[in-house]
Amino acid sequence: MDTNGPRNDADPLVRAVGERAVSTALLRPGDRVLAAVSGGPDSLALLHILWSLKGELGLDLVVASLDHGLRGAAGQADVTFVGETAHRLGLPFRSGRVEPAAVVDGASLEEAARRARYEFLGRLAREWGPGPAGPVRVATGHTADDQAETVIMRIIEGTGPRGLAGMPALRQEDGWVLIRPLLRTRRAEIEAYCRRWALEPRTDETNRDERFRRNFIRARVMPLLREGNPRVEEALVRLSDLAREETNAFEAALAEALSSLDLTVGPWAGDARAEPHPAESPFAGLPPAGGPVVSLDREAFRRLADVLQRRLVRQVLAQIAGEEVLRDVGFDGAAQAARAAATGLRVGGRVYLPGKVVMEAGYRRIFFAATGPPTGAPEGEPPAAPVPVELRVPGSTVVDGLGWAFTATRAAAAVFAAAGPPPVRGLTVDLDPEAVQLPLSIRTRRPGDAFRPVGQGGGKKLKDFFIGVKLPRAERDRWPLLVDAEDRIVWVVGFRADERFVAPAGPGEVLRVTAGRTV
Repeated sequence: MDTNGPRNDADPLVRAVGERAVSTALLRPGDRVLAAVSGGPDSLALLHILWSLKGELGLDLVVASLDHGLRGAAGQADVTFVGETAHRLGLPFRSGRVEPAAVVDGASLEEAARRARYEFLGRLAREWGPGPAGPVRVATGHTADDQAETVIMRIIEGTGPRGLAGMPALRQEDGWVLIRPLLRTRRAEIEAYCRRWALEPRTDETNRDERFRRNFIRARVMPLLREGNPRVEEALVRLSDLAREETNAFEAALAEALSSLDLTVGPWAGDARAEPHPAESPFAGLPPAGGPVVSLDREAFRRLADVLQRRLVRQVLAQIAGEEVLRDVGFDGAAQAARAAATGLRVGGRVYLPGKVVMEAGYRRIFFAATGPPTGAPEGEPPAAPVPVELRVPGSTVVDGLGWAFTATRAAAAVFAAAGPPPVRGLTVDLDPEAVQLPLSIRTRRPGDAFRPVGQGGGKKLKDFFIGVKLPRAERDRWPLLVDAEDRIVWVVGFRADERFVAPAGPGEVLRVTAGRTV
């Protein structure tokens, strides 16, 4: 290898890559650049080109290489070669190694290796920290041929326009930036550059193993496509450019459509935006698994075009569970979820999506969140309704099986009047202690339940009452009912008391019961 380096304007490829990188802001003067180098032709040429541009752009350049632990001594030798190359160029070198079992971890070998590589590079970039020009740039040697192969891979997998866009030349990561300066460069140009500058790249035998999808496409599919179009790589790269351009325009249209949806991102509970209707408290019996609750206006969602509905579902999924979940949901999964959200779900109905995300229909809104298994029940099984729990009177009682707590206080009506209105409207009831038969208990509904709601002039089946107040179907079997010793419904918690048991106006003793959620 010639370690003197070419003048920046001496080699056409150095000049082309440099001009393109600067004009598209892949590289900026003074950038800290971490070059990911495996020792193969693409990454070795990338390193040599960046080294050639180092002085002109004032780059702070460091070389990094990872041994995936899958090729034994050959993998170790590759890392050693990269380290020696960095030393000859006078550049700092960082290396790492992962164990094979940690790399695979149930994923495909290709995906697991890719994940391990970016975790390693991201960690180094964050440890290095921002430079004068901003976050560290991590440069990889992906070429135009890699882009063409990626587009074919995604077509085979069944992608949409966003997948056709292929790999972006620049992508913001957590605390660093991924750049691909060679994404417009053909592999043949890279090989010619290596010959021109006497670069001697390493050979990775696994690149010939056709059990890996990319290798199969490179060895079998691309030659067949070239028979129909000798410049098929250029055509596929052009397709990816058009797809990215149209996707960006589509994203702008989606952002405009979002303004009509009243989309909110709130905490699991206690945010008025996340619970716009008193009966809409989604995910009953499901504990949060971390992350936000996303909700949107159901009627506005229904009016969107199908393509916008699908994209919105995918966007919400990615926001809650990360981009990788989109591979699992696929086109059909997003389409089915969108149809369910628009018209297919009855109130309280749920759709279980990848990434442990649950979508639930409310009366006016659609809710999304990552959840755990039902409280107190094995994953995949509905929670069992608790047996009646007797209330302490006076005192406090927690009903763990339902996620509610109750406080009962007995005092003269004048005492409560002096204290002002109840602390939580709708969750406090004042009862006539002479009308109810103690002890009081909390239970859930049973077949044939009925009561006489205050202000409704007569008896009503509990089932019909729940429908009338629009309590989500998913919550009805677990909604707390306050009953007396004769098992008469005294209070449908949070809604109406039975008119027979409400404390009359005027002096006398009052039994006040206050309820509150614990989850």
